[in-house]
Amino acid sequence: MKLVQKITIIAATAFVALSMNNSANAQVANVWDGAYTEAQAVRGEKSYQEHCSECHGTQMQGREEAPSLKQGAFIYNWDGMPVSVLFQRLRETMPLDDPRGTPRKMKADILAFIMKQNDFPAGNAPLPYQNSRLKRIQWNAQNPAGD
Repeated sequence: MKLVQKITIIAATAFVALSMNNSANAQVANVWDGAYTEAQAVRGEKSYQEHCSECHGTQMQGREEAPSLKQGAFIYNWDGMPVSVLFQRLRETMPLDDPRGTPRKMKADILAFIMKQNDFPAGNAPLPYQNSRLKRIQWNAQNPAGD
């Protein structure tokens, strides 16, 4: 194989790999792009019922001091912020009796369930549990595409 052909193949392979990596990161810019999977939301529902429903209610309706986690004030409270802000709040403060006792992956599943209950669409990749990746996903109360 000629040197020029080898260089062309290497360059094309690098371009495709870089494009795939950039498009994967760019695909989920906000919660309306499908920031979690259905399977993750199913796992999250089970974890939510075990760890969150006592305070927030089985239907996320809120109870006494614990706010509702559905629609209205809840989704607008986080509007325009990276998902990492909400995730960090979950990590550091929930559940009140043992916030660090629930693993990060489980909290990401719970957040995926919360997203599903707020009518954000599912996607092809699970919601990450790393703040560095969650910072790239914007929480928009309304679909910026206007759908």
